[in-house]
Amino acid sequence: MISTAERRAPLHKSFALLALFFVLSTLIPINAALAFKPPLTDAEKLAKGEVVVGLRNVGNTKYVTGTILLDQSPDQVWPVMVNPFEFQGKISPRMKTVDVMLDKEEQSIMKVTLDLGVFIPNFTYTVDSRYTRKDGLISFKRLGGTLKDFSGTWEMKPADNGNKTELTYTMFLDPGFFVPQWIMREGVKVELPTTLTALRKRLDNVYLHQNALEQKSILAARGHLQAHKPASPSSGGGVSVWQ
Repeated sequence: MISTAERRAPLHKSFALLALFFVLSTLIPINAALAFKPPLTDAEKLAKGEVVVGLRNVGNTKYVTGTILLDQSPDQVWPVMVNPFEFQGKISPRMKTVDVMLDKEEQSIMKVTLDLGVFIPNFTYTVDSRYTRKDGLISFKRLGGTLKDFSGTWEMKPADNGNKTELTYTMFLDPGFFVPQWIMREGVKVELPTTLTALRKRLDNVYLHQNALEQKSILAARGHLQAHKPASPSSGGGVSVWQ
């Protein structure tokens, strides 16, 4: 004969399972809500030190853009960003040689050679760059060389009441042989953050760690470096201030 307690055992287990199911069904949405994080805005990504990559349509051409927030003011960023010899020496290791063919405050023409590795021939191109210091703008375009088309801009905007700089690097690249443009854009999307991050590192080395600037420069890059005194001759380092 089955006792009353034994008859009630399956019923108790059913209630227990039902209660467990109810608890889990109410917790899952809560946990899911806690786990879900809304995507960061571009401003939040920049504040975290990320490089924000996007696209910009200019006519029928799609330019890849990369934007970074730098801890230096536009006046401090300009002399490093504009100097091709800073790029050759430190920011762009693949830049093998830079020959300045025209050197003016508002314009330069340079012949640049890129070393792409042992198994790939060097790329050489001639680029015409125009500088608008008051707007924090550089525009450049290819004049000749290996690359079929190469153009873009560097655009500075003051941030944090002028203490920082929001810098956007825009580029279009056509190597001159058949590669689908979407593949080229994906490659540029990798290249721009690498260059911008290297520029930020170089700026930090100059302004935070007092590393010396490259002595060789172009006219467009010259100007005062605010709030940083040159090192004494005995110190072996520091920031040079151009007059």
